[in-house]
Amino acid sequence: MAGAANENFYEAAVRQWVDGKILEEEGEYDNAVCLQGFAAECARKAILREGYSRYINADGTWRASVLKKYGHGGTELLGDLEMMLLNDLELASVLDPVSGLRLSAIELPEVLFLGHPERRYFPDGVYGSEDAENCRRGAEKAVKEMVRLHLDGFL
Repeated sequence: MAGAANENFYEAAVRQWVDGKILEEEGEYDNAVCLQGFAAECARKAILREGYSRYINADGTWRASVLKKYGHGGTELLGDLEMMLLNDLELASVLDPVSGLRLSAIELPEVLFLGHPERRYFPDGVYGSEDAENCRRGAEKAVKEMVRLHLDGFL
């Protein structure tokens, strides 16, 4: 059954990263790049969405000021991350300062989100081994930070 109730961005991020790594090792670079984009997207969603869960009213409804639903596109997601890192008060309160500093140090290669998610329909051969490696390394940084936040009890 699909829907928001079944979304688990943490598990999806790890799964997509592992599958992307396997595809890269098999020389399936186009699919590897696509899955690494999804891994990075899901890791960032897990971090921000769990932070937003602190802003639930007593009756269980979301506070309107922080209600967010991120789609596949990285534009809104990356925009919120940029605002948070530039001291947007509402978004800065989502994460503790240490996590915000660690996230600001993560550099994601442009290829990780360029054409995402439309690239899943691109013809074969658009991406090569260097693209896949850059995407894997970038997604790995985001996934590792998500796992660290989980182990620290934040997620």
